[in-house]
Amino acid sequence: MIGTAVILSVALGSIAALHVYWGLGGLWPERTPAALAAAVFGDGRKRMPPPWQCFAVAALLVAVAAWAWLILWLPEVGWVAAGGLVIVATFVVRAMAAYSPRWRAAFPAEPFATRDRLYYGPLCLLLAVGYATLLEKVL
Repeated sequence: MIGTAVILSVALGSIAALHVYWGLGGLWPERTPAALAAAVFGDGRKRMPPPWQCFAVAALLVAVAAWAWLILWLPEVGWVAAGGLVIVATFVVRAMAAYSPRWRAAFPAEPFATRDRLYYGPLCLLLAVGYATLLEKVL
């Protein structure tokens, strides 16, 4: 179980670090702000959101990463398990959305649309499975 928590923390911590990088003006994996916005959002916008929004997403991702450890350390606490279930449900819904025609219509811009199907959706499913695995001993 510790290995699962480490993997979840590293994955989500890395994604959080990427959001901080974007908040500081970084452009990777693209070369221009417009290309980055297209890659991250897929809804046709030409600019990234303000830095505070990138930092807010990063903070949320760090909190979700830390939740894996809460599940391990405080498995008998009801609100910890409930929070874990919310995390699992959120990642499952996001994973399913990647393949939904309605989602695809709302976020059709490339390269987001392709990356969503190939990477973001499956990653969300793996994260959901990871958190569900941690919750298995609780439920």
